[in-house]
Amino acid sequence: MFLRRVLRFVPRSVAGRALAAYGRGDFEVASPLFDEILAATPEPPADLVLCACECALEIATQRDAAGDPAGAIRALERAIALQPRFADVQLRLGRLCERQDQLHRAREAYQRALEINPRYFEARLSLARLLMQLEVRTGALVQLHEAARSGPESAANDLRRILHDLPGTDTGSPTVRPRLVAKIDELLAGPQSPVAAAVERARNLLRAGDNVAAIHDLKALLAAHPEFPDLHNLLGIAYDNEEMTDDAIEEFEHALRINAAYHDARLNLGLALVERGRDAEAERQLRAVANAPTGGQVARDVLAQIAARSATAH
Repeated sequence: MFLRRVLRFVPRSVAGRALAAYGRGDFEVASPLFDEILAATPEPPADLVLCACECALEIATQRDAAGDPAGAIRALERAIALQPRFADVQLRLGRLCERQDQLHRAREAYQRALEINPRYFEARLSLARLLMQLEVRTGALVQLHEAARSGPESAANDLRRILHDLPGTDTGSPTVRPRLVAKIDELLAGPQSPVAAAVERARNLLRAGDNVAAIHDLKALLAAHPEFPDLHNLLGIAYDNEEMTDDAIEEFEHALRINAAYHDARLNLGLALVERGRDAEAERQLRAVANAPTGGQVARDVLAQIAARSATAH
């Protein structure tokens, strides 16, 4: 998520319109604008690709909630075309296809998720449950034993106990199968973590422009989870939106002390330093972003403006 003030650097460009729509949560407007930029750029910058992917994911959520699963599937497939190595997006696609009785496509999506991340517990359980439904019993058993071997300890223990009761290798056992299916459903229906839920709530408040409420929620959450860099970055964004720039800089720096490779926090820090007129410090942060393998177009644009301003001053 970019600072709102980034739009000062790209106010009338297609990128500026795309970022403005993205920032206010108008993803249906932002998505084709990002696609226009990507289509016109042989090697598009990673930050714009990520924004386009996030737009597609948000559109998928909205269309699914509106009762348009076909539209949601198309949006997820667009996200995958942009970021094919996101295992969680493959899992989302598999679950949606399974709900639509597109079982072959669901199976392929779960398998791709596991190719990307072999320790993805939810994807492995989802694949096992689907294989049981398809009566691919040996394949289901392989997935369940792997889940019991590599999954979280509490869940793995439950799975091992149930698998131990299976007669031979038959996942179709009429006495054990219902318990096995119920346990898989229970594990897959687990609640979203409190931190993940709070981060999403804070993002929604920021999109709605309610920075004061976002600051309140994030400060309360950081009191319990001070070492989550995402929370410091989001608090910095909220502070910056409220023109509390010094507080914003402190939060971005804190996020980077926890995770020095945090691309978004470093970009946000650089932009906040520009706002404070601390160009030399801003240049160091922005060059680190621009020179990284996933370097950002916004960082390069702002560096060019700093250079032009410096040349004019001399």
